[in-house]
Amino acid sequence: MTPTPRSRCVIYVRISRDKEGAGLGVKRQEADCRDLAQRMGWEVLELYVDNDISAYTGKPRPDYLRMLDDLKQGRADVVVAWHTDRLHRSMTELEEYIAACAPHEVVTHTVKAGLVDLSTPSGKMVARQLGAVAVYESEHKAERIKAKHLELAKSGKPTGGGYRPYGYRRIYDQPDPPRRIVRIEIVPEEADVIRECARRVLAGEALAGLCRDLNKRGIPTTSTGIWTARQVRSIAENQIGDFADSVRARLEADESPAAVARSLQEQGVPSPAQGLWSTPTLARILVSGRIAGLREHIPRSRHETRRVRTGEIMGQGEWPAIISPADSARLRTLLTDPSRRVSPGATGRYLLTGLIYCDVCKHRMVGRTRQKGVRSYVCDGQPGRPGCGRISVRTDYTDDVIAAGAAKILTSEGFAAALKDAESGPDEGDVLAEIAACEHELEQLAADHGSGVISRIEWMAARKPLQARLEAAKSALGRADVDRVLAGLPADRDGLERFLLDGEVEASRRRSVIAVVLERVWARPVAVRGRKTFDPDRLDPVWRF
Repeated sequence: MTPTPRSRCVIYVRISRDKEGAGLGVKRQEADCRDLAQRMGWEVLELYVDNDISAYTGKPRPDYLRMLDDLKQGRADVVVAWHTDRLHRSMTELEEYIAACAPHEVVTHTVKAGLVDLSTPSGKMVARQLGAVAVYESEHKAERIKAKHLELAKSGKPTGGGYRPYGYRRIYDQPDPPRRIVRIEIVPEEADVIRECARRVLAGEALAGLCRDLNKRGIPTTSTGIWTARQVRSIAENQIGDFADSVRARLEADESPAAVARSLQEQGVPSPAQGLWSTPTLARILVSGRIAGLREHIPRSRHETRRVRTGEIMGQGEWPAIISPADSARLRTLLTDPSRRVSPGATGRYLLTGLIYCDVCKHRMVGRTRQKGVRSYVCDGQPGRPGCGRISVRTDYTDDVIAAGAAKILTSEGFAAALKDAESGPDEGDVLAEIAACEHELEQLAADHGSGVISRIEWMAARKPLQARLEAAKSALGRADVDRVLAGLPADRDGLERFLLDGEVEASRRRSVIAVVLERVWARPVAVRGRKTFDPDRLDPVWRF
């Protein structure tokens, strides 16, 4: 089909990375496409915009999918784009596009590559050739970027992209791009926050509690709070409420996510990510080699959906350290431990979460608020849960008994003598090296089993002693952390007991102190059926000292 001056035209624009955050790249494409349509005398019926979305990664492009639906319905005669690679960078997408255009003889006209008539065999051949070139360019570019990032990592240099890293500021050779980093300096007030968080995490506090504290104190992250099309789509798809309803209504009225984002930014509506701390954000900062002055390389395949928290330490970086390499190694070991609890739960409210067990079914108990607001530790016997549902004890009485016992042991002379003996234990660096070695050997063992080098029986036989070594090393590391956990606590028994029961202190912090001397608590059934008063004999604590 040859387009005529009266042809119905739609425009599609896309940019993979909107570094300026204002949609200027797609605006420039749109201006060129509208000039082309005006010269050809075509009537522009619709504009489709996908800002800050790559066509190479395979992620859904909402406006592109909407355009395909309209083309299948025969609502346009011509698609105008800046270049064919703005439409697709994979052969699979190209074939879908051809299938949508061919039945209605829709042609594609680009500003840079000219006319492509997909209703003819020659036009399809040209489109496929251009598509193959676009795929090659994307893959070749990705390989070059990976090689460059690895080269920078080996030389200890920063990549310079993304948001400003928390705790540091970049000093450039000139204010406007293109520019290069001259040096990286520490931001003192942010460095103090990192040191505080590192100390508190190593002392046993939970990341969630730290985030609540930082947000309550009004300490912001480095997030700029700029609205993006991704945030608009996420709100429309995942949230409820008046604001989310208004966003969905605008999208249903054919307003693009990018246009909604620009409008919200101009209106001064706060972005969801504006300066607020979250557990993943804090974890990424604390496990990064950067804060210890180390250069870390984290490669990722385009097929991976999640970025791993830690990578390979390549050497010393060209910036100052905020915390010591030893503390960084401890944080990386602690926060990447697979056994560390990361699922939602009431760990922030209940003192003995993770320490109290049902004596009937031997499963861990959970904190629940029951009738009349009474909080209890219960064995969760709901469908799909592992517990028996037969044991329940009130949290206030239980916490009182365990806190009193822990305070008694922690202030005893015998405990002080045990701590002194523990000082002659293994060197901290040797323990961390042992943990890293065991984890590496387990990964290699799993790789050998996956590739068929060893059988399952051989894998299990070799895995067992490695896991035993790993657990022993982690236990030794935990014993070395006792001084951090107990630092700054009241020295007298009554003061320590009040601290352990102080609801103003994060439960995770108090729990870490109790866990120094308590392995677990067994909750037994009621001795006399129907008895309403609390019986401390129902609790069977297993003390470490």
